[in-house]
Amino acid sequence: NICFGLSMAPPLFSSLSKCVSDVLSGFSYDARLSQPISVYSAPLTLKVAQKKADAPATFEVVHSTTVADAKLETTVTGGGDVNIKATHAKLLSNMKLTASTDLGSAKIESEYTGISDMAVKVVANLPSAKCEGSITKELGKVAGGPLTVGMEVGGNASNGKLTKLGFGALYGHGGYNLAASLTDKGDTLKVGCATSAYSGTVAAEVVYKMSKTSIVGTAGYATTLATGEKLKTTVDSSGTAACSLGLTSGPSSVTLCSSMGVDFGPPKVGVKIERK
Repeated sequence: NICFGLSMAPPLFSSLSKCVSDVLSGFSYDARLSQPISVYSAPLTLKVAQKKADAPATFEVVHSTTVADAKLETTVTGGGDVNIKATHAKLLSNMKLTASTDLGSAKIESEYTGISDMAVKVVANLPSAKCEGSITKELGKVAGGPLTVGMEVGGNASNGKLTKLGFGALYGHGGYNLAASLTDKGDTLKVGCATSAYSGTVAAEVVYKMSKTSIVGTAGYATTLATGEKLKTTVDSSGTAACSLGLTSGPSSVTLCSSMGVDFGPPKVGVKIERK
């Protein structure tokens, strides 16, 4: 099943519609380069990005290492900003703990999958006191297919305001997978479907934004070609078509993206080059 994996725990709330979003999203129209470098024998990764042809490029240097089963990642941007991120997946059984700081604020995330039919995630931001949490639960077989439901909620402890509220569900039956969610405190409704077909994955989704009374439908197809390239293409209800092609050769990969509207104006083009 393309949505329900082999893990005993259900997906996190943010991943309930992953089988749909993996096909319909992820297109980047920036120019990006990721290249490993070495400075005083320290392995680093240089990342360069340019969002517009007439905009200056931005860059950052990333250093990753592992200390006592914890993955440490330090990022320094061209503007001098520093971000430190630590991820530990073995501190407690079935728990993944992530802490990050930009030296002015901190963010702590905890994911727990120790209960076979549940997954819980809690996020706390300091010193803003913004907190959010989500829970998903597998309800077992319903009408012959697995059903997973979830809920997310977030708020600001300093003023008691609700900042996030959402509900979601994932259902699979007969080779089809249906994902639905109501997020943004009831403002955004999404219904999507994905299935395996034509040696790949076919997906479609309808998004209704209640505050704007707008409806956008998108359909797409993703596959891995016989020669190894990863192809993804979509078209939405406004007539905009997008295509992505990923090529990998050894430690190097190149991803090309392009999209064009129904007015046949100048297409958006993006390229990402990554070397590991």
